[in-house]
Amino acid sequence: MVGAVGTGIIAASLAACFGALYLLQYLYTQRERSGAGWFMGNIAAVALFCLAYGGGLLIFEPTLRLALEAVAVVCVGFMGPFFLAFGLDYTGRGDLIRTPLFGIVAAVPLLTVGLAATNPLHQLVWSGFRFDPVFGLATVSYTIQPWAVFALLFSIGTAAVGSLLLIGAILSYGSLYRREAIAVILSTAPPSVGVLVWLFDLGPIPQLHLTAPLMLIHVALDAYAFVGTHMFETNPATQRMAERTGLDSLSDPVFVLDTEGQIVRINDRAAEVFPNAGTNSLPLAVETVLGVGLTTLRDSGELTVGTDGGRTFAVSYTSLTDPSDTAVGSMLVLYDVTEDRQREQQLAVLNRVLRHNLRNETTVISGYAELLAAEIDDPELATQAEWIEAASDRLLSIGDKVRTFESVQNRERQPAALDLSTVIAEVEESCVAAHDDAAIEWTVTPPDLELHTDPVLVSMLLGDLVENAIVHAAAEPTVTVSVAETAAGDSVVFEVRDTNDQIPEQEIETLRAGDETPLQHGQGIGLWIVYWCLQKLNGSIDFEYDDGNVLTVTLPELPG
Repeated sequence: MVGAVGTGIIAASLAACFGALYLLQYLYTQRERSGAGWFMGNIAAVALFCLAYGGGLLIFEPTLRLALEAVAVVCVGFMGPFFLAFGLDYTGRGDLIRTPLFGIVAAVPLLTVGLAATNPLHQLVWSGFRFDPVFGLATVSYTIQPWAVFALLFSIGTAAVGSLLLIGAILSYGSLYRREAIAVILSTAPPSVGVLVWLFDLGPIPQLHLTAPLMLIHVALDAYAFVGTHMFETNPATQRMAERTGLDSLSDPVFVLDTEGQIVRINDRAAEVFPNAGTNSLPLAVETVLGVGLTTLRDSGELTVGTDGGRTFAVSYTSLTDPSDTAVGSMLVLYDVTEDRQREQQLAVLNRVLRHNLRNETTVISGYAELLAAEIDDPELATQAEWIEAASDRLLSIGDKVRTFESVQNRERQPAALDLSTVIAEVEESCVAAHDDAAIEWTVTPPDLELHTDPVLVSMLLGDLVENAIVHAAAEPTVTVSVAETAAGDSVVFEVRDTNDQIPEQEIETLRAGDETPLQHGQGIGLWIVYWCLQKLNGSIDFEYDDGNVLTVTLPELPG
């Protein structure tokens, strides 16, 4: 008859089994988290071990008792490798699980299964199996053979390596994971002690395997770590992946978020700009630190804060995945764009002044200059009045080009089928109307040639090329435009010829550089309109000189 001690041992073993099953059910809800699947394997092995050993203490039928003992031994062999895989995956080293070295680790418990099943043939796992009852329990004694000794010690060793990985996470990432990781580390101690005591006959009752009842402590500590805290919501894999992106080398504020969108780490710059994100209080909600939620940040793409005299930051959001492409969190980088925004505001103000005030005032100047030229009898003064009027007209022209330049930059491409003969005819009509002394000749080969592109931008591009050729002509401006399809049939080439002096190399180099500097600048913005039209149209331009400027523009078909 089973005594009180025996009943307590069985009850503790079965309680550990049911506790492990409860924990397994919870872990199933977290199975997508880093390390969760491997820890489920560890807990499943614990549950099966406790059930096999605790239930076996009531079984006196030799064959069934032997089978249950074999299951218990095999389960112990799986616990360590599963725990090591958990430690690797949880700390962001999941790629090591797919290496040949870990394949050797996994081979040990699998080989133990085969050897246990065929033990009667070779007795490499145990020998001399016999009943040796204590406390009224069906305890057994047998000689543990070298392979079983190796497999069980190997399991303890791999569990120890997994514990070291968690200790490393505590040391590297401070208090964020301390409670949970310590609980999991301590949970490995009771079963490890139980296995060692049983394996080397260190206790007063060597036939009694106390590992099963000790598993109750193991399961309780694991339940605290996983169910009672944020073990999986916040894990070291998040920070490890963030470090691989160069977190510490960035001079901009950086926030590392876990899978729940909580801030789990910040760099020094973030701590300076946002003092309320102290590392001792992490994890924190994004809204607590930045004043807005993560969704709002991602939608707006910008954040304005009052710290440091009021700064504006562009928001960069990057998902973080471990080597197995499992999502482990995300990273927010705030790029200080305060000066850029101030510059944009300044340009907007200048643009409004240019569009309204300057145009109005130059119109007044031009009008009075025209009146003066008509009223003054002195030829020299009349000529000076004409110069004033011409200068005013040039300013008005510049204002018009600035507006055109702005519209090009702000325009979203709208590709459509464009009849090239039609667009060139419209350009000719517009330019001749503004410059009645200009002669424009053009050909399109074939005449019905079409291009799928943005009609508005092409019209601006060709209009500016032709007008530049006209206004820079010394006298009787003549422009020749020829259009043909490339041999590949996926682009169209526009050739614009004039009889003018060569375009200064400085103008061309400025366009090629894509910028203007005090030592290298263009004399106008006409070619800049051409440049930005080409950028929008994915086109290119080449400059040659052959008794006049030859500008060759290549425009590809645009999708859409």
